[in-house]
Amino acid sequence: MATIYLLRHAESSANNAGILAGRLPSISLSRAGKVQSRAIVKTLKDLEITHIYSSPIQRCLETIEPFAKSSNSKVTSAPNFIEMDYGDWSGRKLSALRREKLWKSIQKRPSTVRFPNGESFQEMQARIQKGLNDLARKHKKGRVLIVSHGDPIKVVIASALGMNLDDFQKIVVDPASLTIIDWPSGTLLGSNIPLLPIKKKTAKRKAGVTERRVLGGGTNV
Repeated sequence: MATIYLLRHAESSANNAGILAGRLPSISLSRAGKVQSRAIVKTLKDLEITHIYSSPIQRCLETIEPFAKSSNSKVTSAPNFIEMDYGDWSGRKLSALRREKLWKSIQKRPSTVRFPNGESFQEMQARIQKGLNDLARKHKKGRVLIVSHGDPIKVVIASALGMNLDDFQKIVVDPASLTIIDWPSGTLLGSNIPLLPIKKKTAKRKAGVTERRVLGGGTNV
């Protein structure tokens, strides 16, 4: 049985700006994200990772690059773990998207949602599970690191906990955090584990209420 380590990419320029990046090209790590990517090298070395797979998106590749170089490890592209295709929502401010009619369904009944000219949550869940099954068959033993994105990792956690897809938005996965799971048993060994001290941004407040934007990972960005 493979032990799967799911690493969410470090803070990106889109995270920092409160933008839903999706699969847009050329979204790099922020200055803080680059610091995070270098800082997690020692922690990852201590885990004795045997294989590394990554979403082909730039911010994931930049996150794992320092560790791959320092450990002389190969990083294999894994399209099944790519970011959700948010379609026409990609590149837009989360603060503006919250005013869209579709937002309520995304938070309450994501299993019914397909993004305009994009992917459905059910399709995303299916490809993530297929990716995990493929890797578990290929690597029956060892420690496999997968660098991915907030929503895909949240779906994995929900599956491991036996949660309905409609409840997965309750889960929070921070940038540069680790989730550990045995697959295919689905046993969750830990989730949203910080790999380094990360200074949290203060959530914006309006009328005394904290604004919590859960789409795209679950952190206040």
